Amino acid sequence: MALEGDLSEFPLTDIIQLVDLSKQTGGVHIRGQRSGQMLEGWLYFRDGKIIGAEMPGQPPLEAVYIFFTLTSGPFRFHDDVRLEAPTVTISNEVIIMEGVMRQDAWMQIQDQVPSLTMVPRLVPNPSGTTEINLDAEEWRILTMVNGKNTVAQIAARSGLGEFRTCEIISELLRSGLIERRDVAPGEALAPEFERLASSLLGPGGANLLEEAYRLASIPDPTRASGEEMLMAVDHFEASASRLIGPARARQAAGELRSRAQEVLG
Repeated sequence: MALEGDLSEFPLTDIIQLVDLSKQTGGVHIRGQRSGQMLEGWLYFRDGKIIGAEMPGQPPLEAVYIFFTLTSGPFRFHDDVRLEAPTVTISNEVIIMEGVMRQDAWMQIQDQVPSLTMVPRLVPNPSGTTEINLDAEEWRILTMVNGKNTVAQIAARSGLGEFRTCEIISELLRSGLIERRDVAPGEALAPEFERLASSLLGPGGANLLEEAYRLASIPDPTRASGEEMLMAVDHFEASASRLIGPARARQAAGELRSRAQEVLG
């Protein structure tokens, strides 16, 4: 089945309905961005029904719903890809309903939480909040807001998932209990560079990145300027070229530069 394109022109709902209509079995590889984060994974079908999904760090059903929040990015159906044991048992109809709701909610959340690298901090003397009524999940998130943890780190440590965490942080921002903290370019980019380097090149990617910081005379990347971080990417590409070849090195460095442009604006 020749099914490929971009989510900006062919949304996930249409993909699911088309695969369901044609009763196909296989996997759709999807790659896209959300809140400045590059996400990639698989959505699996059997006889047109969704039976599972894979995305690093996410449970299967959550991965399915995350795909709905990607508004652009390439996808391709592979009929030679199989998932042996189903990990999702909800019907396509229910998944589409919940997915569309997640998509709409995420668009509103992004107004308050534009990036998972955002660092929230407590407001010392919040005005107009004489009485604070928070549920258990909201208190859990609030206790992790310390001006150091990123939204992504809070989501991972809370166990609530990225969507629910961002939803709560958005509400806490609106209520005036927390606020955004300005983050230096290096502080925002360093963890992203490490994540990308490791995902693209494996364990050796982080080592190449450390060497790049050394060559760029950056003792602490979290304190580096945007210009210094881009200089480190140049060294990263040069070192990677000798190990994995110019083409793959150029592609990996391109991902780092693209992420830097998103963060730096």
